[in-house]
Amino acid sequence: MEGKLEFSVLEETHEGPIGDDWRYWIEAKVFNQGLKGKGLIKVKKHSLPDGTTQVPPGPPEPVVLPAGDCSLPVKIKLTLEGTEVDLFRNDVGITDIDFTLNFPPIGNDPLVHEREVSVGVVESPGITGETSILTLKVRLVLSSE
Repeated sequence: MEGKLEFSVLEETHEGPIGDDWRYWIEAKVFNQGLKGKGLIKVKKHSLPDGTTQVPPGPPEPVVLPAGDCSLPVKIKLTLEGTEVDLFRNDVGITDIDFTLNFPPIGNDPLVHEREVSVGVVESPGITGETSILTLKVRLVLSSE
């Protein structure tokens, strides 16, 4: 039996002093005896002031990915690139996380897994050393077909 993964961004948070204009992308890759699927969610430039938690503009549509054989665990890799948009030089940070999930038994409800992914973005030039943290709350729904 083949499974699928639905991937979505639920909310975004910004903590720090380096700016209010942000854009980002987050990619999910699903491995199950090799790469089975990958998908990207992009969020265009928008206002995200310090201390704000909000639903991303849009909000962006979920991405559905093939996830391979339901009898095997799946490895998921999330890569987040956050950009604080400046007039002359943008400030960019990138991070990734890996984790493994098991499919729910066939006939059971999908497995819903929520996770936070954070990236630090340092002001350029690095003289001041000011940093902001962009955090996304994502939802992964793993189901057996």
